[in-house]
Amino acid sequence: MKRRTRIRVLGQWFKLEYCDLMAEEIDGECDPNKRIIRIEQTLEADHMKRIIEHEKFHAKLFVSGLAEDLTEKQQEALCVLAESKD
Repeated sequence: MKRRTRIRVLGQWFKLEYCDLMAEEIDGECDPNKRIIRIEQTLEADHMKRIIEHEKFHAKLFVSGLAEDLTEKQQEALCVLAESKD
């Protein structure tokens, strides 16, 4: 699978970085201020796609301004819904 190096979020470009996040015990994270989404590099392709969608939704919440009105728990719940294929 060819890995994308950037992703468009509501008209803004975010850099995708694939790195070792095992020590942090996370599969991905979004730094919306720096416009960077970091993804654990060892994930299986399907899991990686889900995590990218999850982190992309975090970025969407930030860019749209909705993140300001939601708690972290609410944001996380919405991102889990966004990554779900069901």
